Amino acid sequence: MEQQEHVELLRKSGLKVTPQRLSVMNVIMEAGEHFKAEEVYKKIKRTEPSITLATVYNIFRSLNDNGIINSFEVDGTTWFESNLDAHANLFCEKCGTIEDVSIPENSSLLEQFSLDGRKVRSASFVLKGLCARCSKNSK
Repeated sequence: MEQQEHVELLRKSGLKVTPQRLSVMNVIMEAGEHFKAEEVYKKIKRTEPSITLATVYNIFRSLNDNGIINSFEVDGTTWFESNLDAHANLFCEKCGTIEDVSIPENSSLLEQFSLDGRKVRSASFVLKGLCARCSKNSK
């Protein structure tokens, strides 16, 4: 995603376009699937020494509230992700990686949350276990 796309996404979400928000957007879109605010802060701090960790958290909160990123917690650590599709996050208890696990749109699991007139906007599933690599190596 390029800078102009970030500008359009922020505006479409009703967020003011600021240099700090653009810096955060640039870093998280190149960071990959899962990231922590502290990691993003450290990267941005190299080029924008005046930014604070609180500012990064505030930006993350507004991005999360506006559906640009999701957040989830694993063992007391808040993680953020750019994947907005229905999925679960598998936390590998051996190597610490987090992988996305697809949930098919027609899954009965998702249907269960929309019963009785409920409207589910988003869901966060955290699975704990072993990733494929660690599972294979532990045999």
